[in-house]
Amino acid sequence: MITKTFKVKANTFRKLEDPFDNGKSKKYVFFCKVGDVPEGIPMATNPREQKLTSAVAKAIEDSLCSNDRNFHLKNRGIVVSAGKVVFKDQRVTIEFDDTALHGNIDGGHTYKIVCKHKDDNLDQYVQFEVMTGVEDIIEDLARARNTSVQVDEKSMAELANKFDPIKEGLEGMPFYQRIAFKQNQVETDDESGKNLKMIDAREIVAIIGMFDTEKFDDKSQPTQAYSSKAKMLSMYLEDPERYRKFVNISPDIFDLYDAIETEFADAYNSMGGRYGRKKYAGYKDGAVIGKSKFCQKEMTYKVPDGLMYPVLAAFRSRVVYNSDTEKYEWKNGEEPVKVWERCKRELTNKVMTFAGSIGDNPNAVGKDTNIWDLAYMTVMLQK
Repeated sequence: MITKTFKVKANTFRKLEDPFDNGKSKKYVFFCKVGDVPEGIPMATNPREQKLTSAVAKAIEDSLCSNDRNFHLKNRGIVVSAGKVVFKDQRVTIEFDDTALHGNIDGGHTYKIVCKHKDDNLDQYVQFEVMTGVEDIIEDLARARNTSVQVDEKSMAELANKFDPIKEGLEGMPFYQRIAFKQNQVETDDESGKNLKMIDAREIVAIIGMFDTEKFDDKSQPTQAYSSKAKMLSMYLEDPERYRKFVNISPDIFDLYDAIETEFADAYNSMGGRYGRKKYAGYKDGAVIGKSKFCQKEMTYKVPDGLMYPVLAAFRSRVVYNSDTEKYEWKNGEEPVKVWERCKRELTNKVMTFAGSIGDNPNAVGKDTNIWDLAYMTVMLQK
């Protein structure tokens, strides 16, 4: 349990009973001087990460640091859920029993900015609104309260633990720390101290979703994985638990992605192609021009998603469902990277030939079901 104490003037503290007299939920409202705001209030209940470099955050900081004694009137304040609130001797003690349910719901930017300047001797107050007995509606509360800047569907899904089936299969992967399950989420490299390049959780969902043999087959290709990540996320959120079926093959899917991305250009070149001449290749005389999306391997060519997605999705043809384990697995137990090794020259040549026939536009390739079908059949027919 986490306990935080605030110094509060008696005439600024109010306790409000629920108007429906349900005896369960209560609301407490008070003003606290900025210098008396304690650090360390749990933040897991807030549906988005706080980006203190945004225009909204800058406006909050400017208002606070103006020291005009009106911050408590101009700012919406900080909303938290808690297990218990006690007011005694001009002090408010708040108990956070469960950090998954108790903590900051709204006003995360305000709270972090206040903590940043709490030692600046500002003559400013901030409003706190504390609710108890709201554990059953915490997700709805967070959604309703976070309206000043729209919270994306991904962030609300993370708050409701709906990404757990995805996390179960990927927690050991080297890129796991870089997956942004929340809006504005940023992670820092432990060694360099620099911000990591984040991967949108919607892309993770879209990639895994391409291997869903119940929704897609040889006649129905998941082109929306390329064209609409939001659509794939909505499909996922209809029944997140069924995605636990993918936990055994999820790591292999992303190992395969990395193999395709780093070997695509060379495989095509080995068939007589000249990938580096394509405008989208980003080739600069063999110099490193970037890193692979997931495993961060150095690359001398770029491979657009419009080329990557049809190729990767083609390996759905190698997925089978085991009714005994209720999990997906690979046909004949063969890892997909081994199949890729056998067919990568043929496959990349077909994709690039098709791309050339429609103007070498990767975006058009990613949306064209014909190349998805061709890639799928190529992989499916591999012995």
